[in-house]
Amino acid sequence: MASGLTLRLPQFPQCLVHIGLYTSVANASIIRRELLSSNTRYSYAFVDPRSVLSVAHVLAAVYRALTDMEAGGMRTRTLSSEIVFAFGGTMNIAETLRRFGINDDSDSLLVVKVDTDQVERSHSVWDELGEIIQGTSIPVTDENIALLTDVEIVRKNYKIQQGISLADRSDATKVVAGAIALRGYL
Repeated sequence: MASGLTLRLPQFPQCLVHIGLYTSVANASIIRRELLSSNTRYSYAFVDPRSVLSVAHVLAAVYRALTDMEAGGMRTRTLSSEIVFAFGGTMNIAETLRRFGINDDSDSLLVVKVDTDQVERSHSVWDELGEIIQGTSIPVTDENIALLTDVEIVRKNYKIQQGISLADRSDATKVVAGAIALRGYL
């Protein structure tokens, strides 16, 4: 059975945020195809963890997506795609989804689901993800995320100059969270 991290953001107490982390994913191309066909069973944000630095990085993107949704400023059709879009530091939706979203050859996934309706479900998010993803669920921790991160991909995706060190994950997370927060304002 899959498991992950479930929490509430203080600014959005009506929402439950579920974050899962998977390795050895064997069916990324099927998941991507179902996403592109708008299969509602796949209404999750599937993110490439090579571009993610920490749990705080994920929460910055979720917070940005929820803030945009609440303000009526979403750029994409669904909250799930808005979360993936929120990871990017630019306004180019297609480019951001390509860089941060699932690819046919993804072998690890970070998955986010935000429940905004407080409806009791017949299946838990973790049961459903266990049925959808053919892979190994691992605990969502900064340490496990760091094992999957490719710092050069992070540097490229956020256009971080070579002189800036990304060795300190705390400092690096502040840099990318700033890019997420400021997207569209600069």
